Amino acid sequence: LLYVADAFGLLRNTVRDLNWKSALMIGGAQALSLSPGTSRSGITMTAGLFLGLKREDAARFSFLLAVPATGMAVAKGLWDVARTGDDQITFMQFVVGALLSFCFGLVVIHVFLGLIRKIGVLPFTIYRVCLGVAVLLYVALR
Repeated sequence: LLYVADAFGLLRNTVRDLNWKSALMIGGAQALSLSPGTSRSGITMTAGLFLGLKREDAARFSFLLAVPATGMAVAKGLWDVARTGDDQITFMQFVVGALLSFCFGLVVIHVFLGLIRKIGVLPFTIYRVCLGVAVLLYVALR
């Protein structure tokens, strides 16, 4: 679906062109990522492309949609560490890990947006298909 949306979508709108209905549709697509094997960023980018967003804008909106969920996960992790006083990880270790993850995440997003702009989504589509086939083979041959 990601490839079909990229190949046949209008790809002319920006995030600023989104209306609330389109944003809700992309958010609804994000809910589909709760099913096993569904990529959250992949499904939201696909929805954005089908709604006419340019590749980079679909990817950017997809990453922006991750902010609330990631922020809440970090907050819950901080709460759990602070509340339980877990001996395996200190509060400061958790904070350092979260900050490093944030910094590396920004670098990866920057690189990914550059790749999307230059080469499109076909390589990522191929990767997802190959990974899916590998997982199916692994499960079937077990």
